[in-house]
Amino acid sequence: MSSKSNKRKNQQIRRHEQSCGAIVFREINDELRVLLVQHGVGHWSFPKGHVECDETDCETAIREVKEETGINIEISSDFSRASTYSPYPGALKTVTFFLGDYLGGILRPQLEEVRQASWMRPEDSMKYLVFDRDREIFEEALREIGYEIDSIPEEKN
Repeated sequence: MSSKSNKRKNQQIRRHEQSCGAIVFREINDELRVLLVQHGVGHWSFPKGHVECDETDCETAIREVKEETGINIEISSDFSRASTYSPYPGALKTVTFFLGDYLGGILRPQLEEVRQASWMRPEDSMKYLVFDRDREIFEEALREIGYEIDSIPEEKN
């Protein structure tokens, strides 16, 4: 790519947004589950949101999980993965995900922010994650906690 087209591309990006969230695991009936939310536009992912003034990335992740789902977490691992994409023309967004340790709370989706929230089996959640980078980050998180998905179950007719 020529320096002229790089310069033009850089000039088109006028805004860079920063968000943080968490991949939260817990055991339910002796089965590992992961917390997913369905965002307003319809896709499923992990709870996340914009960094506010004077807030660390970890504080943002903890606050956003609580606001969107009613679940309390802490961040005790150094696991951190980022995804950068363009949500609309002229903008770049970087979302940093951490591993969240479940502390408690009752699952109550904040309907102004998300359509629904659910504790899903890791194998099932792979079918709901539509963005490649979300899937990659999730697979890395599973490896981090020592969980292996042998294969993604096929859809039943």
